[in-house]
Amino acid sequence: MRYFVKLLIISILFVNFENANAKKIVETPLRISTQQRVPSYLKEADVENDARILTSTIQNWLPSQTAIIICDMWDKHWCPDATARVAEMAPRLNEVLSIARAKGVKIVHAPSDCLDYYKDFKGRKEAQKYSDKKIAALADGQTKLPSEEGAVWPVDQSDEGCENGGAKPYHAWKKEIDALEITDNDLISDNGAEIGAYFKKKGIKNVILTGVHTNMCVIGRSFGLRAMKRMGMNVVLMRDMTDLMYNHEMAPRVNHFSGLDLMVEYIETYVCPTIVSTDFTGRKQFVFSGDKRPRVAFITAESEYRANQRLPEFAHELTLKDIHCDFALGIPIMNDAKPEADADVKAEYAAYGMPIGGTALTAAPTRHNIENLQILDDASLAVFFIRRRALEPEKMARIKEYVASGRPVIGIRTASHSFDAKGNVPRSGGGIEAAESNASDLMAQWPEFDRDVLGGNYQGHYGHLKTGTDVKPTPGMENHPILKGVKPYNSPNWLYQNRPLRTTKAQVLLLGSNPGVEDEPVAWLNGKVFYTSLGHWNDWKSESFRNLMFNAVDYLLDKK
Repeated sequence: MRYFVKLLIISILFVNFENANAKKIVETPLRISTQQRVPSYLKEADVENDARILTSTIQNWLPSQTAIIICDMWDKHWCPDATARVAEMAPRLNEVLSIARAKGVKIVHAPSDCLDYYKDFKGRKEAQKYSDKKIAALADGQTKLPSEEGAVWPVDQSDEGCENGGAKPYHAWKKEIDALEITDNDLISDNGAEIGAYFKKKGIKNVILTGVHTNMCVIGRSFGLRAMKRMGMNVVLMRDMTDLMYNHEMAPRVNHFSGLDLMVEYIETYVCPTIVSTDFTGRKQFVFSGDKRPRVAFITAESEYRANQRLPEFAHELTLKDIHCDFALGIPIMNDAKPEADADVKAEYAAYGMPIGGTALTAAPTRHNIENLQILDDASLAVFFIRRRALEPEKMARIKEYVASGRPVIGIRTASHSFDAKGNVPRSGGGIEAAESNASDLMAQWPEFDRDVLGGNYQGHYGHLKTGTDVKPTPGMENHPILKGVKPYNSPNWLYQNRPLRTTKAQVLLLGSNPGVEDEPVAWLNGKVFYTSLGHWNDWKSESFRNLMFNAVDYLLDKK
């Protein structure tokens, strides 16, 4: 008898052990691409003290340690415009939730002031079991974070933010919108103390906020971004699954959706990173049907000229002109085997605000990677500021598809050698080295991008002169729309060699001069493509260069 009891116990233990191991094997990490604006690590005197750079990191999250909170996606809002936008966004958000739930992510429904409706739901009863005094003390979303000290709020919401002037606030909501499915395994609570205590008990440390409204409840509820940050959560905003309360007649007097972009920028700068739903769906990010603004896709991957500082600053000003800007960022991940061997990657690592050895980067190490290229699908204009990158063939195909569509392109300085890595790059390799494998195992390159797209003839550059490069309009082109407000000036750039251009269609707009050499073209139009070999970080301080870039965007977008 004792023998059979022992055998039974051993069998049970073995089954439990196998189940535990099976669970570990089944749980596949989520690949999450985050975006954030951080202080620059560069210390040179010519970098502004408050310089911010846009960074992207890849993080691997275990689904069992991850939750999505849906904030205040009510059945009805007192503002009709807000109600309509929630109804439009909800089906797409439900797709995200269904995919995440199937992967093992905990879904938390947080429709504030509606909990009586859910009192008999399993998820509501489950949430009420959890409490923690320390967590409760941190469930504060109304007080700004220390990181927000001195920050300027991006929009004026003092009129409550409804663009329908006749609407007045009242309690219009009774429950969460029906388009969002609630399952028995989901949690239901509008109490940050409950939610935080549940997360602590269950080992959840990665939290994604979705829902409305970003400038009010999403950031300020007891379960919102600030509160989750205070609780020590690795919290992010899903920036395409949110909205804001903002009336375009209030400061800064921009389109409603430009106001949302400015709020996302604020959050990325002072609160936490953001992500897009693409990480779950594999589809392009959600765009409201009412958002008719032109969309500029910035594709950046270079370290020498601080593109990740200057282009976001440029994009901010475009946003104020009601142009939507997205970024697909190169990620400077060090080669684990020989981090000291690649000085270029080292410099780029620092330029992106990430100290060498930082723990934020958890993906396979490679500098040949650009995230979020799905932004090209809806782009009205693509801006390339890239230096010697190879990409997975499917990503390169996406770029070629955009170019083949005939939509306009802007290339800045190193764009002339965007996709020429100076050697084969294995898919799994971290450095630029000769490939020992078959061609099918290599990353894709496009060295003809300069010739076939930009119309250039990049052959290197002249010496680094302390006197810089004198820039002047090409005789006869002074009245071209792109040169409005562009006067001769001295650029700190060393002069690129591009003469003669490899297209007969080019309109050379600007020439660059160095002592003792023939003038070189430094800005030209090639059909719907504008390229400039200028683009030093100090060029952006020149009114002439800034006018050149704004004019180029307006010209290619046909903005009058």
